[in-house]
Amino acid sequence: MESPENIRNVLACCTGSECYWKIFTNDSAPKITDGVKAMAELCGAFWLVTAVASWQLKETVRRESFQVWKLVLDSDKDSGGAVLIGEDGNDREIARQEIEYTDFPLSEGITLYFTDGILLLASEY
Repeated sequence: MESPENIRNVLACCTGSECYWKIFTNDSAPKITDGVKAMAELCGAFWLVTAVASWQLKETVRRESFQVWKLVLDSDKDSGGAVLIGEDGNDREIARQEIEYTDFPLSEGITLYFTDGILLLASEY
């Protein structure tokens, strides 16, 4: 796994996407941008992409046309846990998932956006 500093440097350069990546076999399943693909590869976090995609199966989440997804790591380093919070773009929570353990390398977590069936980094919006 890459160092957190290197990951931050790579992700800071992600300001657009040349293509969308299909990571599920279903054609109507969410797709990801170049930046999200890089994040998932560098952080070993395809599980995070899958978690956001799985929430799209819930009607109350799916009907939100713009979503903000925040991975917030526990401040207690020993716990290794996190919470994934989905919001509607107006700070209203639409989903919450406790994660018992993660080795996500960025201590600040990450924020992703989901719109029009595409999961993207905040910097790619």
